[in-house]
Amino acid sequence: MEERATSSPTKMFHGWWIVATSFVGAGVGMGIGGVGLGVFVEPMTEDLGWSRAAMAGVFIIRAIVMGVLGPLLGPLVDRRMGAQTLYVSGGFIAGASIMMLARVDTIWQFYILFGIGWSVGQLAFGGNLLTGPIVAKWFIRKRGRAMGMYTMGIPVGSIVFVPINAVLVTTFGWETSWIILGLTTWVLTIPLAAFTMRRQPEDMGLHTDGDSDDEHERALAQHAGLTAALHRVDWTLSQALRTPTLYVLLVAFLFMGMAMGIFTIHQIPAITDKGYSLGIATAVSITLSSCSLMVKPIVGFLSERMPPRFLASVCFSLGASSLVVLGLADTLYLLFLFAVLYGFGAGAAAVFQNVIWADYYGRRHLGAIRGMIAPITAMGGGISPFIAGWMFDRTGSYDTILFTMGAGAFVSAGLMLLARPPRARIEELEPSSPTPNDRR
Repeated sequence: MEERATSSPTKMFHGWWIVATSFVGAGVGMGIGGVGLGVFVEPMTEDLGWSRAAMAGVFIIRAIVMGVLGPLLGPLVDRRMGAQTLYVSGGFIAGASIMMLARVDTIWQFYILFGIGWSVGQLAFGGNLLTGPIVAKWFIRKRGRAMGMYTMGIPVGSIVFVPINAVLVTTFGWETSWIILGLTTWVLTIPLAAFTMRRQPEDMGLHTDGDSDDEHERALAQHAGLTAALHRVDWTLSQALRTPTLYVLLVAFLFMGMAMGIFTIHQIPAITDKGYSLGIATAVSITLSSCSLMVKPIVGFLSERMPPRFLASVCFSLGASSLVVLGLADTLYLLFLFAVLYGFGAGAAAVFQNVIWADYYGRRHLGAIRGMIAPITAMGGGISPFIAGWMFDRTGSYDTILFTMGAGAFVSAGLMLLARPPRARIEELEPSSPTPNDRR
């Protein structure tokens, strides 16, 4: 019989180590392979003779990889050793892949190493698809603030790595820079995950939120009616797929993801192509990331106290407005206004995405549910960077794609208002918080 551990007042709840590890993974993923990749666009395309559309095409490869692996890897998050194994192996694969980018000279090599190698690894250690459900499994009452803290890693990664990447490329060239960043990925991801990453508190004899046995019972007793249904039951994948809410959320996050996707590689070029220096573009990127950093814990805290779909609608509207502002930006004022609006708006998207799925569908099968919808959301985020690069190659401007994606983001804001919590008879759903004997 397993002895149940209780949280000691002098010992930090292990769930916060899960948050910290996921924070680091999110930062490395975005800082090196997301916005930070934009620093490499001009030097690599100029040296290797690639078009921007061709380089941005790597995100279509990435989307296909995520779409194929999502349904396969998602259920592994729900298994006992799945989280740790995925995170550690992902860090190793991603680091090795980008170190080999130092030797690429053809676009297909870039597609294999970054589009497949990095994407497989980053999906496991730094993607919302896997780390989001893991964090959600450790928290219920404090889920919003935990998600806010975890997703702060995304802007922190941009703030830290964009200037570092710029200095590395300027000082050593892009080839050596990839080797340095690959080693950095290994150092930051593998050791931390090996020691801290676990599936859920029940595996360690703990309760969610770090509650003692008495606190856990009192917390459950305080929730009644619909709140109890939301917090104490879990939807299976087949049950979730039969709810209209899932598809409303899917389309909303798809359109918002497409709008955000163009900035994974085009954020820096979209600014420098307006005639501004790399230094100005870096300053705008840091401002954007700083605003995103500030808003995440705020919206995470608020999402514990009011329906997150209303907050999401407001923030998505700000993000949509920012794309229009950037398209019109012909002054530094408008450029930094874009950074503030986008930082506050899109910066909150990752928080809401992780909070809403867990709040609506529970913890136990969250990996399987998120993994099944990944192909669609991943494809949206993969297509938009390619379309943006293709349009730039033909028009010499990003303005048209910015206005188009801005309109799509406004649609997302409206859909979030329609995304009411799913309804089902409680007896049809599974009770939450598996016992210590529930060890898949």
